[in-house]
Amino acid sequence: MNVELKPVDPQDLRPIRDIVFESIRHAIFDGKLKKGDHLVESAVAEKMKVSRTPVREALRQLESEGLVVNVPRKGAVVQGISKEDAIEIYDLREVLEGLVARLACLNITDEDIDRLKYILQEMKTTIENNHDDKLVSFDKEYNMLHMEYNSIILNSSKSQRLQTMMKNIYDYLTSLRSVSLYKKDRRLIALKEHREIVKAFEERNEDEAENLVRKHVKKAKEAFLNNAPKE
Repeated sequence: MNVELKPVDPQDLRPIRDIVFESIRHAIFDGKLKKGDHLVESAVAEKMKVSRTPVREALRQLESEGLVVNVPRKGAVVQGISKEDAIEIYDLREVLEGLVARLACLNITDEDIDRLKYILQEMKTTIENNHDDKLVSFDKEYNMLHMEYNSIILNSSKSQRLQTMMKNIYDYLTSLRSVSLYKKDRRLIALKEHREIVKAFEERNEDEAENLVRKHVKKAKEAFLNNAPKE
């Protein structure tokens, strides 16, 4: 296991198990840990400067999420996100994000709508600045803008439970977007879809906002399935 896992910050007051769990989980989502990689308790514990007990508990939690499997005589092995997992995540996202859009449409401020418009313009600039017409890397600037766009809408829903559920789904989507938004033309199409959604917010049309978001997610799922490598 060559991935860099940082020692636990003594200022972080969360349970050690949760810190180890989140660190490994994000390493899987970011592609730093890949399918088939072995997770040796002692090695993880040494890298993170913790005992083996919280590592063992974290690995069990990762196993319950399907991100890790316990293989006889091999121990914990990274499973990652399968195509079936991805389809389930997109289907859940379609329903929940549609509800987010409906609620956000009722609560979003004019200032937030203006910010969304600015973000979309910045996203357009990052796409146009990439001169590869076919494939583009999932660059940090574009990713940060995308995250802020989603956060504004999610926070505008004013539903704490819905926000908690969606944040978990967005964690998974971090790795899936590197596939669904791999091609430049898909990013441009997605940008157009985002603008239509923001227009629905501006018009306070919750039915249209929900409908547009659900269509957007369906197209994202379709793009993911078209670009995903064969298993």
